[in-house]
Amino acid sequence: QHESDELSGQIQRVQQLEEEVERLEKFTADIVAKRRQTEQNIPVLKAEAAEVIDEVDEIQMRHIKEVPKIKMRYSLFANMTNVKWDYSRTNVLAGEVSIPSKAVHKQFEIPKNIPEFEIAEMFWNVIEG
Repeated sequence: QHESDELSGQIQRVQQLEEEVERLEKFTADIVAKRRQTEQNIPVLKAEAAEVIDEVDEIQMRHIKEVPKIKMRYSLFANMTNVKWDYSRTNVLAGEVSIPSKAVHKQFEIPKNIPEFEIAEMFWNVIEG
């Protein structure tokens, strides 16, 4: 009886170990499949990354080319409107405007939290004196 119980226990332990081996083999096969899929994706992802890098480079080059144009437009705008912006005031549009024809020099402040149309109207009213 004792040998029979011991044999039964060993058989049960062997079955448990076989189940564990089967589970580990399946787990290993899943990991190998995932690794294979990941390795297959590497060239595709590298190509996509290269395209994105090329796009970023192109955008940067366009921006570099635009800076002189923007500076020229800004300078022209500043000369035409006689506006000097106060960039330190980030919560409002602020600065100074000179109107030589009216001998006027004044500071202005326009809130940013209003519709753009109203901002434009207020700004042109400041410029017109």
